[in-house]
Parts: sequence; C-alpha cells; structure tokens
Amino acid sequence: MHIGAHVSTRGGILTAFDRARELGAEAVQVHPTPPQTWRHLHLEAEEAQEFRLRLASTGLADRFFFHAVYLINLGTPRPELLASSEASLIHYLQLAGELGVAGVIFHPGSHLGQGFDTVLDQIGSTMRRALEAAPGEARLLVENSAGAGANLGATLPEIRRMLEAVDSPRVGLCLDTAHAFTSGWQLTTEEGLAAALAEFEAEIGWDRLWAVHANDSKAPFGSNRDRHENIGEGEIGSEAFARMLADPRLRRPPWILEVPGEERQGPDRVNVERLRSLAGLPPLEPQ
Repeated sequence: MHIGAHVSTRGGILTAFDRARELGAEAVQVHPTPPQTWRHLHLEAEEAQEFRLRLASTGLADRFFFHAVYLINLGTPRPELLASSEASLIHYLQLAGELGVAGVIFHPGSHLGQGFDTVLDQIGSTMRRALEAAPGEARLLVENSAGAGANLGATLPEIRRMLEAVDSPRVGLCLDTAHAFTSGWQLTTEEGLAAALAEFEAEIGWDRLWAVHANDSKAPFGSNRDRHENIGEGEIGSEAFARMLADPRLRRPPWILEVPGEERQGPDRVNVERLRSLAGLPPLEPQ
C-alpha cells in the first residue's frame, strides 16, 4: 500500500519531489498551476526532461497525479466556460502525457439547476473530446463531490453514468473520503462501510478506483459540506479509517492526504505517519 500527500509546487514543479520526500509521501498530487486560474504551464525542454528523470528515479510514475483547476465545470450552460473547461482538461492531460504522470484528477462541476440528466451528454462528450485531443496513457479521474447545491457526482449512480457516457478505459474515479461521508456514506460503522463498499462494487467496480483522497471531515455526516480535517480529528475518526484501511480492495489504490495539517499549512509528516499507523505500515525512516 502507498500513502502520500498533496504537495505545493511553489518555486516550480520540480520542488514537489523534495517536498514529497520530506513528508515521506509514497504518492503525490500537485496543482501544476494555480487552481483558481486558467493559466497553462509551459516547461522548457530541460526542465521537462529533469522532471521525467526524477519521476523515474523516485518510482512515483504510477502514483503521481495532477489536480485540475477548480474553475472547470462540465455542466455549465455557458459555452465560453465549457470551452475553457475543455481546454484546461486537454492541457493537463497533454502535460501529464508529456511528463509521464499517471493522471489528472478533477471536479466535474455543477449542473446549476438544469438537472443531471440535462447535462449528462455534455459531460460525456467534453471528457471524450479531451481524451481524444490528448492521446496516450494519462488517465482522467472524476472526483466524487460532497453534494452541496447542484454539484455533480455526489452519488455513485451519477458517477457511473458519467463514466458510461465517456466510455473510455482511461476514465475512472478518485474517491474522497470526506466528500463520501458528508454525501451519505456512513463510514463510522462496520455496517455502513459494508453497505457503501457493496454499492461501490455494484455501481463502479474496483477496477475503476485509481486513487483515494484521504481526508477526515470537519462537517457532520450527510451535511453535504466540503470541509477537510486532519486524520482522526474529525467526524469520521481514527477507528473508521483503520476499518477502511483494513479492506484489501481499498488498499490497492494510493491514498493521498489533502488535510489541513497540524500547523494548518497543508498535509504534513504527522498525518502521513498517522495514516501509516492505522494501515499497519511501518513508521517512516527518521529524517
């Protein structure tokens, strides 16, 4: 099993490797560009080559992910926003392919009151065009939402239908534990977890679970609010994480922390160690 973290790229994308090493992260997620802008990342040939070399030397190639910008909305009725969303997905997928990164995780957006059925074809066709424009092996991972307002992908049937609408082996799921909890997965009981995993197997299938965002929740069960908390310090709790981490189906994909950290500066070594302990993994080597 591999436990990692979202790390900053402040100072350049190559800095992610050193930050990951400091945290003891065995899987990595980064924002290549500021998540609140449409900015694209353009690397010089030397920098791109150095990235590929460091990716190979660290063994992270199949556990290094980009997280797309938060502006993307595949359910929008605005043509200009849809075009920008598609262009951003294409850029991130092309960048992932160029650098050898495993895939791109993204939030599909909101139907803004139009209804899920109304925007489903648009979602599928947009993702399909993005994949066609960026051929290669880089994958596209839909992240489940907490379900606030008209957000897309809060339920497994919605996610299944989105995956079916794209109909590509390069599209799968990144499961966020905090989002799942506040959207209705009762993770704090043995019965609740069993029911959730049975639904997952029926609706999605384990072959499409490619990453887990490991987050405790500051918001209560079923609240549809997206507020992350450190592992064991939120409403989900350590016991529930230990139960999840004991399931071999959930241990297969990499777990990536997106927690606030003990100093509220983002994922830290404390939370990596905490999750490793709950998973029954040996402690990290001293720095």
